[in-house]
Amino acid sequence: MSVFAYTPPRDALSKVRRRATQWRAARPAKLQFEQPLLSICFDDFPVSACEEGARILEAHGARGTFYAAAGMAATDGPCGRNFSAPDITRLLNAGHEIGCHTFEHADCARRPTFESLRSFAKNRDTLNEMGAREPARSLAYPYGETTYTLKKGLPPRFYSARGVLPGVNVGRVDLAQLRAHALFGEGWRARMNGALKRAAKRKGWVIAFTHDIAEAPSPWGTRGQDLDALLKQAHALGFIVLPVTAALERRLP
Repeated sequence: MSVFAYTPPRDALSKVRRRATQWRAARPAKLQFEQPLLSICFDDFPVSACEEGARILEAHGARGTFYAAAGMAATDGPCGRNFSAPDITRLLNAGHEIGCHTFEHADCARRPTFESLRSFAKNRDTLNEMGAREPARSLAYPYGETTYTLKKGLPPRFYSARGVLPGVNVGRVDLAQLRAHALFGEGWRARMNGALKRAAKRKGWVIAFTHDIAEAPSPWGTRGQDLDALLKQAHALGFIVLPVTAALERRLP
């Protein structure tokens, strides 16, 4: 069964818990930057992301973060063929970041905390065997789902963790659940346009995520020309485009 066949529960109680988890900071911090930042992320990630997505970023002098769930490697999914070991090596050699997306791509809000922590460790070890030179410093929760207990228990090696609720990361934030904008779905271009303009004024950090990059993308993917246009707009507004961990390292003391 495809990982995308699973949908987190959307009943009223689950929605309340999801919002409560988002607003209960586990790693509170105050972020300030000298200029606005943009991070482009590819979740799961399909071959089209590490080929076409990386190519587009590199053409703009930028690099991205690729969140890998090693249990999905070299399998076919609704976003296309997923990455394999040579992709990990090539991306790292080009200066991109490999992040953690758990091993099984499981809903972290629906499993015991220990199981999620064990999944992070298994993903770390498997990615190392595939060519990753050091443990991932950035985590993206599958489906954006987590719990406060898990956020509090994240290994110190994770400098940050990312959800899927939109927002600009500036001022008071939770480093255990940073906000991010989807580059897919109805109206995403308008939402991103607004986020970039707000971040430009506040010198904030926008994180954007997608999956495949294709002329006819999946419902969770983005057209290459739209990604290219987004990067052009970001540069025009004065953004620096960096992987997640590199962007976080730009924070002012």
